[in-house]
Amino acid sequence: MKGTRWFLRLPSVLALAAGPLIAGPASAAPKDPSQYARLLDFPITLTTASSRNSDAFAWTIRQGDRTKVMFARGPAFQPLTIHERTDHDGQPVTAVALSADGAFVAFLTGVGYIEGQAHNPAGLIDPPATTVWIAATQSNAPPRKIGKGTGPEFLRTRLIYRQGRDLRSVELSADAANDQLLLAGGAAFGDVQLSPDSTAIAFTHDRGGYAFVGVYRFGADRINWVVSGPDRAASPVWSPDGTQLAYVTRPGREHDKVYDRTESEPLSVHVVDVRTAETRTLWQSQGVAAMELMEDPDSALRWMGNDRLVFLSEHDGWARLYTIAAAGGSPTAITPPNCEVAESEQIDAFELFVIHNCTDRHLRQASIIDLRNGKTAAVATADKVLANAVAGANGFVAFSGGDANAAPLMRVLQTSNRRVALAEKPADHGYAGTTDRAPPAIVLLRAEDGVEVAAQLFMPTGKGPHPAVIYVHGGPQRQMFPAYHFSEYYARNYAFNRELARLGYVVLSVNFRSGVGYGRAFREAADRGWRGASEYRDVLAAARWLAERDDVDRAKIGIWGGSYGGLLTAQALARNSDLFAAGVSVHGVYDWGWPSAKQGHLNPSRFFGVSDDDRKRAFEASPLSRVDQWKSPVLLFSGDADMNVDVLETVDLAQKLRANGVAVETTLVPGEPHGFIRNEAWFRLWKEMSAFFGERLKP
Repeated sequence: MKGTRWFLRLPSVLALAAGPLIAGPASAAPKDPSQYARLLDFPITLTTASSRNSDAFAWTIRQGDRTKVMFARGPAFQPLTIHERTDHDGQPVTAVALSADGAFVAFLTGVGYIEGQAHNPAGLIDPPATTVWIAATQSNAPPRKIGKGTGPEFLRTRLIYRQGRDLRSVELSADAANDQLLLAGGAAFGDVQLSPDSTAIAFTHDRGGYAFVGVYRFGADRINWVVSGPDRAASPVWSPDGTQLAYVTRPGREHDKVYDRTESEPLSVHVVDVRTAETRTLWQSQGVAAMELMEDPDSALRWMGNDRLVFLSEHDGWARLYTIAAAGGSPTAITPPNCEVAESEQIDAFELFVIHNCTDRHLRQASIIDLRNGKTAAVATADKVLANAVAGANGFVAFSGGDANAAPLMRVLQTSNRRVALAEKPADHGYAGTTDRAPPAIVLLRAEDGVEVAAQLFMPTGKGPHPAVIYVHGGPQRQMFPAYHFSEYYARNYAFNRELARLGYVVLSVNFRSGVGYGRAFREAADRGWRGASEYRDVLAAARWLAERDDVDRAKIGIWGGSYGGLLTAQALARNSDLFAAGVSVHGVYDWGWPSAKQGHLNPSRFFGVSDDDRKRAFEASPLSRVDQWKSPVLLFSGDADMNVDVLETVDLAQKLRANGVAVETTLVPGEPHGFIRNEAWFRLWKEMSAFFGERLKP
């Protein structure tokens, strides 16, 4: 199953505004409430799944307040809606899986955070849980509720899922009463892979600072730990004949260090004989070569036949695919230098479908690589942003694709003849948003230290001078495009930026340093984040570039963003209220040195590697260190159940700004997490942000 993560590894690595592109007053949001609905009602494909032995695919669609489970089978690939639900109870569809024969689809409802507990933005009296469902794809029968759980996957004639600490399973053709324990303690296992003969599973077990690879044969009374040691093993994959497992390792953790989980690490590729546990190392990087949090984990390693492997590494500074003999030897690059692979899928024993940015770093493209002759053939498509690729049987590959006017939707490609068997359109989901707007333009900015960054420029009509708004993305391992993003969160942000331009603002969306798509040196820029906020120099460059334009009112430049973008919005207002007249900061980090005490919290301070010895330096790089210089008005917006950035960051900043006499508006949405679940939360953000900028930056 393919989908998005909070941290994305590579560029696109968690919206159409209605009406023609005409200049409108920037002093207010649209008065017609239906226009808000149209703004957020665009359909977007969020997750995809393929069947193992048939040309069938399943996917999920998010559209406004609705989520849908879709299915299509070849040769016609006529989309069918298997299940549809609103988000009114705060429990949308969030994952999908497909059985090997395509006869059953499983899906998950609810957004979990700790041991199957689901976020509860609807305020339900009975606390919700993430729930597993199953439905027959060729039947009109309603989906069958399996029960509380996460991570549904198909295993032979059964569906397996995690519940509490265990792996459980249920027969596909029986009722939920047939649920049984598969493996006690198995919920802690990751990277679960079914053997080619369906008699065993391989998996990893994170033991805190190191990780093993285990093999469990169904019916056995014990686990065979085929890989152990002081390193962190990951991504086990079976050889086609089922006798070997390939896997990668990264160094184990030292107990006296705090690690930045967004930094690259050394990488090694190994093969182990499942019968004897004899291991051989095929390749080791001489320095850092991979980041733990990859967008596409199965790009890390795969078998191409029994005698060759393909793996992803960025030891030369760029995420590239390499091939190496299973017997050992030197790896050979199969993708070009100075560009990045985002995703790859195995078509057969010889061919790969690859999503990359090697033709244009500001967008995404697709190619097919034939390992027999080393040739690469571009896949012709009008789509500008591609993601969520999954390979099915018989040479079919599915992915999502979109452009400046339509969010990514389902595509099915027959790779043998490059025939597009399915290409969904917004109208297929009843959406009639406009498609006649000019796409944002790519502009290049240069910071005071010489670093060049790309940005997307959204223009209103008319001569101006117009108020302007800078947009800064989150992550920071993200890349924005001159098109709809493949993730729901950033697709909605893109829609907001388009609508701001329609209302009369010049909007500049900045791909600041520490984002993805432009190589490891850019992503891991010196003095970034808590080390010195070097990425803020790119925000300053954007503000000064706008201020020099004749069509921009330099006294009316605002800024907005969420998460890491909320941090940078606060940096701008705290450090340069002379340049930024107003800002909207959505669930931002405001003190790098403050560790959240909330159970199960991501805790950005620790996640990004701030040690006790680093706290003073981290605070100096934080907005709070300059809060006494903050003069410009701000709207602070956050869900109060945020498990990525503690809502107390927002509460704390609001009190400090009030005490300093700064005009601050604060909205806390009950029960909402970091990635807002209900459409009404996004609806509320847009209404409040557009009204705030309309009041503060009016022409």
